[in-house]
Amino acid sequence: MAITQAMCTSFKAELLQGAHDFRASGGDTFKLALYTSAASIDANTLAYTTSNEVSSSGTNYTAGGGTLTRTGVTSTNTSASAGVGYTDFSDVTFSAVSLTARGALIYNNTPAGSANVNAAVAVLDFGADKTATDGDFTVIFPAYDSTSAIIRIA
Repeated sequence: MAITQAMCTSFKAELLQGAHDFRASGGDTFKLALYTSAASIDANTLAYTTSNEVSSSGTNYTAGGGTLTRTGVTSTNTSASAGVGYTDFSDVTFSAVSLTARGALIYNNTPAGSANVNAAVAVLDFGADKTATDGDFTVIFPAYDSTSAIIRIA
């Protein structure tokens, strides 16, 4: 079992089918679920699964994870990053939890016209187990720009 960081292959096709709306207001609901090192999620992941999702001894992490706040969609056409479209999310914090996570899945809780309910978007590999004990567990997203945003299309 392994977690491999990737943009999910099904997500790429679903973009072309219009299944995902990343607009900052009025768009779809995207969520982030945390997984243990026993999870097997990668580019072939089609949808959110509870298999090997973390559990918390507190009440502030529940199955399905947390809702993400979208930063919107933009593109750039500068000499350093010509023709890049990108989107990102605000950091997400699970407060007062005790859990250990190795990775996460970003998924669309409300895809349009998709065969995949809770359609997978991207897998995040933290590189090692990360733990919070009666504290905050925060997933920090990269800068919202054409070279760092979590989802970029060049």
